[in-house]
Amino acid sequence: MTSEPADLVDPTEPTEPVESGEPEEFELVLGRRQVASVTFVILVLLAVFSGVSYVAGKATPQRKVAAPAQAVVPEPPPRALDAGLVASATPVEAPLFASPVPQAIYIQMGAVEKGIAVIFAEGLRKRGFDAFVAPGPNDKIYRVLVGPFRNSDAYQVAKISLEQIGLSTFARRYEQQ
Repeated sequence: MTSEPADLVDPTEPTEPVESGEPEEFELVLGRRQVASVTFVILVLLAVFSGVSYVAGKATPQRKVAAPAQAVVPEPPPRALDAGLVASATPVEAPLFASPVPQAIYIQMGAVEKGIAVIFAEGLRKRGFDAFVAPGPNDKIYRVLVGPFRNSDAYQVAKISLEQIGLSTFARRYEQQ
């Protein structure tokens, strides 16, 4: 038997596969052109699906939607002055920024930033409450207060009026500072 050198082996002859217990590994390599092609196909499919969805949406019969009911705005309560506020009997509007009277009862509506406090107090004033902005626990927080009230009956009337328009409240008595 003559043995042929390894470099003289005929490449057209089938070779026997070497069986090993491990599966063959392969690698998928994508170049710039393949990535661009896949991206283009995805964009085209997205455009087609969007177009079909648009046409299907236009082709469906439109449901008639009832117009939203007009919001019923309740009448503002009588001026808080009539409810028993401690204030002058003159119709002059109180300043928007003020300090609470010591030992008086107020309804505190919130403790918020200055801009929000001003808007909140003005909204309460438009509803007929004597609201004002008072200093808060620090320089950035301001309290929105309604009052002061002469007695607990006046406080209860104002509290019920505020709750009727959907605002939650709590009483606050201010001590001398």
